[in-house]
Amino acid sequence: MKVDDYRLLATLSEAKTLRKAAEKLYISQPAVSQRLKSIEDEWGVQIFIRTKKALYTTGVGERIIAHAKKVVDEERLVKDYIAANEGAVEGKISIGVSSLIGYTILPDILAKYLSDFPNVNVKIDVGSTKEIIANQGDYHLSIIRGSRVLNKENELLYSDKHYLVTPKDVELEDLAVIEFQADPDYITHIKNYFEGRFNIKYEPQIFVDQITTCRELLRKKVGITVLPELVLEGLDLDNYHIEEVLVGDKPLTRDTYFI
Repeated sequence: MKVDDYRLLATLSEAKTLRKAAEKLYISQPAVSQRLKSIEDEWGVQIFIRTKKALYTTGVGERIIAHAKKVVDEERLVKDYIAANEGAVEGKISIGVSSLIGYTILPDILAKYLSDFPNVNVKIDVGSTKEIIANQGDYHLSIIRGSRVLNKENELLYSDKHYLVTPKDVELEDLAVIEFQADPDYITHIKNYFEGRFNIKYEPQIFVDQITTCRELLRKKVGITVLPELVLEGLDLDNYHIEEVLVGDKPLTRDTYFI
């Protein structure tokens, strides 16, 4: 049955006569009578008892009309919702972000996004750039560092410099070298910088995959490490020596891409 058929049954129930129902629906009385007959044939039961003065609903007709009214009401609610939310942004979005982004800039961005679009459900995966790229098909968008993704639209968000961070009041030989998980080319640049800067072999003693762990180790004055500029925000720099990392005569930078 069409929604118009349900609307006809609901109108007949309220109007009580074929004539009044026809007037409300702006169609002829014979047309109403014919459509009612077709509806009853489709259900295989008599919905109304017809008399010269009025229509009387049968017992089974009451159930059918209650269903008809529900269908009509639901359609009206949906139309009202569409009218009220025309142009609104809603639905689901899946995001994959590198751990550094997940720890630093994502919370503020996400808070603003959900304030502007409260009807959107957001799923977030935080991991290494390698993991995010490997699962690229699972995400509507992703934010990664260091690498572009083939066959995807890559937009450069920013490039940040890197700095050697060493705690003050601690002898360098008493500090472990901390290495943060990154791609091989990036690690090679760090290795070359260390060996050129300190004239010793680059031998990290602590390996971490989360930037939060790296920062906490720095706070405890456990070691020295190289950190991107983004991570220095919020760190009490009065307690550390900060030195820009150079590759040759150029600053070591790392690109962050929106995919």
